[in-house]
Amino acid sequence: MEREGPSRLERSLLLHLLEHRGQQVRFEADQWTTEFGIFRAFAHEDLASLKNTLRSLEMTRYIYRRVQYVIGYSEPKLVYSLTPSGHRKALDLRREDGGEEAPGVELEAAPLGPVAPREFGA
Repeated sequence: MEREGPSRLERSLLLHLLEHRGQQVRFEADQWTTEFGIFRAFAHEDLASLKNTLRSLEMTRYIYRRVQYVIGYSEPKLVYSLTPSGHRKALDLRREDGGEEAPGVELEAAPLGPVAPREFGA
């Protein structure tokens, strides 16, 4: 049985992670990508539904979770990030909703591993 398109909550979560992925190319993640940040951003949703939707998106390999340093916290936290296929899906959803890509945003997914630090001043 082929699955329909993403549910309203799945769409919202994918677009949320797309919007807050800017810091993913650095060593620290955005606080809105933490589990707690997502729960706060979607406080109007049923917590059980939200957890099930996150699990479903992880099982379909649209998102993954890892422990990473987060801006504003001294210790690493659990954060959610888009996989390459999740990034493409979120871009498609944003286009369907009439959103446009921000100038300078690449259409390819952000690297999944750590990025080597840049050297400044040389």
